[in-house]
Amino acid sequence: MAVDTTWLERALTITGDFETSGDPWTAVTGDFDGMGISCGPQQVNIGSGSFQPLVKGCGEALVKRTMPNFGAEMWAAANGRIPEGLRIVRRWQSGNRLNAAVTQELQALLGTKEMRAAMRDRAQGDGETALALTQDWTGGKADLRAFCWFFDLVTQNGSLKGLTRADVENFKALSGPGGADDLVCDFLENRPIGGGHDRDARKNAKLWRNALSGARLDLLVLSHLRAGLSRPQFRHVVLNRKGTLAAGKGWVNGELYSFD
Repeated sequence: MAVDTTWLERALTITGDFETSGDPWTAVTGDFDGMGISCGPQQVNIGSGSFQPLVKGCGEALVKRTMPNFGAEMWAAANGRIPEGLRIVRRWQSGNRLNAAVTQELQALLGTKEMRAAMRDRAQGDGETALALTQDWTGGKADLRAFCWFFDLVTQNGSLKGLTRADVENFKALSGPGGADDLVCDFLENRPIGGGHDRDARKNAKLWRNALSGARLDLLVLSHLRAGLSRPQFRHVVLNRKGTLAAGKGWVNGELYSFD
């Protein structure tokens, strides 16, 4: 089933913004993870071979026009074997930090309507999966908030791991009237003092306690349950992110987001 373009772009922007700084559509990072360069809201990269098809799809002329100094090398990196592509883009870096001139030209390429369309088309499959999950969750109702939540789930966590709405209702029933958000926020508030994710968790506990109801509360509970199926050290990280999408406001990676 085709996904509405504006919905897909919104979900890509939000998920990409969680992963990058600045405009996620033109985000470029260096070889910090061994992938050479990573670009755009889904951080497609040279090392996995996910960026090369997008570059080739835009055509040599566009690449060389938007990257007048490095376009020929970018085109060679996109059309060669992955090890050669990595060698090319690593020459543009000091350590894992990209040369400013290269960054500027890569951002010019990423900012074109052709590349944006290519990145959106690449995400279509994830969008369709997220839409199917959204419709199952909402009983077929259109819900952009839930779609963005499920898109982030699909691209970052894979699946619900068997969770259903019945699990959410059971959690709420066992929590008692008005107690579901308290249990979620107690978990966040009791994170040991440590890094930025822990500080975000405690801020989110204050922000969300006694503030959500209806569909937002249901998604927050689902966020908590899904986070509980993640590795213990990442549970509050997942919950910060998913809870922010559920609530429409929250702290992720030290930044306050508001989607309403």
